[in-house]
Parts: sequence; C-alpha cells; structure tokens
Amino acid sequence: MLRTPVFWRARELHPFFRLLLLLVVAVLVCVQIGVMVASGEIARGDLLAVGSYAGLALFAWHPLSAALMTMAICGTSAVLTGSGGDLLELGVALVFVSATCAPAVIVLHLALLAALSAYLVIAESTLVTNGVYGILACALVALLVGITARLFTAREEFLLAQRARIARAFAEISRLQQDRIADELHDGIAHDLTLLLFHARALPKQPDEQARQVSLTTIEDSASRALRSAQSLLAVMRDAPGRSPSGSEETARVDVPDAAEALAQKLRDAGIRTRVSVTGATALPPGVAEVLVETITEASMNIIKHAPGSTAAAIEVTADTEEITLQVRNNRSRGRVPAESALGGHGLARAKERLARVSGELSAGPTSDGWVLRAVIPVP
Repeated sequence: MLRTPVFWRARELHPFFRLLLLLVVAVLVCVQIGVMVASGEIARGDLLAVGSYAGLALFAWHPLSAALMTMAICGTSAVLTGSGGDLLELGVALVFVSATCAPAVIVLHLALLAALSAYLVIAESTLVTNGVYGILACALVALLVGITARLFTAREEFLLAQRARIARAFAEISRLQQDRIADELHDGIAHDLTLLLFHARALPKQPDEQARQVSLTTIEDSASRALRSAQSLLAVMRDAPGRSPSGSEETARVDVPDAAEALAQKLRDAGIRTRVSVTGATALPPGVAEVLVETITEASMNIIKHAPGSTAAAIEVTADTEEITLQVRNNRSRGRVPAESALGGHGLARAKERLARVSGELSAGPTSDGWVLRAVIPVP
C-alpha cells in the first residue's frame, strides 16, 4: 500500500485526529494566553506562537494551507528569535504534514527543517548541538507517526471503498435476478395468458366444431405452460439449485426454423394466415439463435395481443455471411383492439436489450398497411 499513488495523495485529516488536534491546540492557546497575562505584555514571540498554533489548527480543514502557514510562521520566528522552540514546533507539525499532504510538501517541510537547524547551529544561537539532535529525533518520530496515521486513514478508505464495491455487486445481482424473474413472467406466463385470453374470447364465436376444438386445445396448452412457468418462477425466487426457467430451456433446445414455424402455427390458430421464410439460419450460435427466437416470440405475441383482427402476417429470417435479418409483418387489424393492449408493456424494450447483448439492433413501427418489426444481428 505504501507504494501506491492513492496512499500518497493529499487527504484530509481523519476525524479522530482532527478532534485530538483541536483539543491540543486549544490547550496550547490557553497556556499561551496565561503566559501573556502573567507577563503583563504581548511580545512578538507571543504573537508568532499564537500564529503557529492557528496554523496547526488549520490542519483540521485545509492541510496544504496549514502546512505552508506553519512553515512560514515557524521559519520566520526561528530566524528572528534564534530559538529552538520554533524549530521544535516545526518538527511536531511534521506529524500532520506527513499524514495529510502530498510528498512534495513533505519534502519541502523536511528541507526547511534541515536548513533552519543548520542555520541556528552556524549562527551559534541558544540552540546547542545536542538540542539539534534532539529536535531532529523528534522530527523523525513525528514523521513516522504521521505516516502511521496516514496508513490508518488509507486502510479505512480502502475498506469503505471495498464495502461500496461489494454493495454495488450485490445490487447488480439483485437487479439481474429481478430482470430474470420479469423475463420469466413476460416470456413464459404473459405470452401464454395472451393466447389463453384470445382463444377464450374467440371460443363462443367459432363457426364450427373443429375451430372450437383448436381454441379449447390452445387454452388447455397455454394454461398448462403458464402453470409450469409459474412453478419455474417460484423455483427461481427460492433460488433452488439445478433449476432454471423452463422457457429458457425450451428455447435452447429448438432451432430457428422449427421455432418460427411453431409460432406461425399459433398465429394461424388465431385465424391469421402466416407465411414463414427462413433462409440460411440453420446453424446459428446458440446465443444468437436464442435471442432470435425470443424476438420472433415477442413479435408474434404482440400481433395476437395488439392486432387480433389482422388477417395476414409473415415471419422472414435471412442469414448471410455478414448479418442475420429478421422481419415480422402483419396487416392492419380489423375490428376493436382489446382494452389491455392499450396499457403497453416492456416486451420490445427487453427485446432490444437482448439483441444488444449480441450486438444486434431492433426497430419497429407502423407501415402503410400494418406493422413491421425488424431485427439485425451481425454474424459473430
């Protein structure tokens, strides 16, 4: 951690050390005020001392300004008075400089401390040689204490960042689980209920026994699939091991031509003449084939749900060396549109998301005589 740039970046003082600093500075200021009151006068050294304490207190809010202020005041006072006390204050301030400031400021502080120590020895001030060694030893201890405090703060920041990353990861897992459940509800249950509702409405209007039997069979099959999908959904919500949504398993087992023909038959059972054309899409990668089948399913169910009065539809899949193109068209619905279709849904939005996972695009909109959905997927 000591070698990482994050460790050496400028940072604020830890709240605990900030509180401790303010308490110490408050005590020092009180002592200094007591000295001034006892002496009955305010000397230049007293003002410089109060200024240096103010510089130390500033570390609680703006470390860089505090470091520069402390260096300026203590350096000036040491030169003017020739006292080692200011040099000692500069060494103590190294605790906060090394704990909060960038490496360049730390080096500048150490250089100033060394230069002032040499100046006072050469100038034969009241500071004797042994005193210089003592102050430098205090400065070394202050440097180590500051780096230790910096390590404590950096470790806490690292742990907080790691906790935030874990929280984001759990949130993403939760979102994916919710999307999975929503997909199962939409692809498994909502589609089957759409077929069931359509044929339940059409049942009393069927012209002959054969059409009536088709509707009854479709209602039974759709209800059975919806029940299985609900059971699968419960397994997903309980996170049962080894269980996955039945709809995704079925999609993975069928190829595109068979799936397109099966969905076209559902449209025919609903009274919509449907033409199927699949060219060159017999050996697609599993992920692409699954997304393609899901898109055809969404388009077919939308026709039954939103345009039950359509009389003709077409499912066309064309694959070449560069891209796979899907087009699902239907003519304009004749008759009243079911009230629930006005509520809309998220099927096309989810279809776009699935296509985006395989770098595909989807567009849908009205034409002069109906509606068309078009999807393009580049060949991997």
